[in-house]
Amino acid sequence: MRNFNDVLNSVDEVINNAKKNGSIEEVINKTREYAKKSAEALEISRKKIELLDTKTKLAKAYEKFGKQQFTIYDGGEVEQDELNATCEEIIMLKSQAEFLEAEIDAFKEAIASQVDAKINTKKADDVVVDDSEVEVVEVE
Repeated sequence: MRNFNDVLNSVDEVINNAKKNGSIEEVINKTREYAKKSAEALEISRKKIELLDTKTKLAKAYEKFGKQQFTIYDGGEVEQDELNATCEEIIMLKSQAEFLEAEIDAFKEAIASQVDAKINTKKADDVVVDDSEVEVVEVE
């Protein structure tokens, strides 16, 4: 619980500083920003878990298909409808996994672009002086 207590102490410190400086709106805005980032991280985590679940189901479907194929090879019989259903399941799970991977990548790219935009905004606010226009004057 040491880390949780540190967080609480930090929050208390921020609130106290905001009360002293009168910038409670700044604290509210930062809180909203952190909440948004947490929600984005949760969404990515949820998608990753869903992707892992899909990949597990896909592995089981491949295993089932392999068993069916071996049964045929070994001289046994497998219903064609059962074999087709397994193939359709594999195709569906593969497309679902690809879709989830694309969603995760899109979330990561969106977050990266937001970070880049903030960095570029801060750089745009910096004062840049062109060296060719600087004139050195000696002071007496």
